[in-house]
Amino acid sequence: MKKFVFGLARVLEVRELKKLLAEEQLGARLRDERAARQLLASSEEKREALFSEFRRKASGRLDPADLKRLVMYRESVEDEIFRRKGELKRKEALTESAREEAVLRTQEQRALERHRENQLRQYKARYWWEQGKELDEIGSERFGRNERR
Repeated sequence: MKKFVFGLARVLEVRELKKLLAEEQLGARLRDERAARQLLASSEEKREALFSEFRRKASGRLDPADLKRLVMYRESVEDEIFRRKGELKRKEALTESAREEAVLRTQEQRALERHRENQLRQYKARYWWEQGKELDEIGSERFGRNERR
């Protein structure tokens, strides 16, 4: 019997590459999401520092120029936080779609690997069945020769 050959070996290689690319893209999306979270956290820290400065200024004499500067700075910080929250939501959505893509590619590759394993198992079963059949023929020939004598 000839050697086992998996006819879809090239397809399996392509699926492997697609899975690796999807995992790489997922990693990049996760890094982007982590960076967006860090930027949002730094903006929220700015806001907390601004509030503590407000409290410090409010306990003493309040200069109108300082108050105007703090209010403008507060608006810019709040705007920055709003933008970064939107960016974070967008990146979370991209990360989720990349995660789904990676899972899909992994499932496709595993299905093809299971198909290859099933084909190999069937090939081995056929091989051993043929070997057993040949041994049965040899045994029946010997039995027939011994009976004729």
